[in-house]
Amino acid sequence: MPVTFKVAKHEAEKWWAQKATTPGEFLERTSPRDYRRSKRIVQSSFEKLPFYDMHDLQDRHITPSENGLVRAIFSAYSSHYNLVLRPEDVWFSILSQLGFYVNAHAEELRSYFVSHEGQKELTVKSAIRDFGALAMAMTEQIQENVKDPELREWIMPAFSTTTTSDKIVSAI
Repeated sequence: MPVTFKVAKHEAEKWWAQKATTPGEFLERTSPRDYRRSKRIVQSSFEKLPFYDMHDLQDRHITPSENGLVRAIFSAYSSHYNLVLRPEDVWFSILSQLGFYVNAHAEELRSYFVSHEGQKELTVKSAIRDFGALAMAMTEQIQENVKDPELREWIMPAFSTTTTSDKIVSAI
């Protein structure tokens, strides 16, 4: 159930920033460097695909930003905008920072995650070109090769608001 609270006695201001209308525009505005280096977008979470709860960019007002969560919170607070946050938004921020830490300290942390030395090649086979399904299959392979098989379950969000798209984001 959503929780709503007011931080001021006056009404919120209307959000004015330009929304992204295509996955390419979204990438360009969130990560200009990656956009310039890419040739094309193979699949996007902003496409309507069967069996997914993904939303087309036309359905919502999504304004891209390089520092999305931090900028959204700062802008909403300082300029009196409404802001909708889900637990997944905070969880993704935690996971991304944890990922940076683990990557920076991979050798120090190796013994906590795996028993083998060096890298181990994992193979995932898929007959379809669905990168979301491929990411989920990769997490299953990883789950079979880590010391704690519950790690995958711990990382995957399981809030009442969690969508299939959220699980795919966590898998990546």
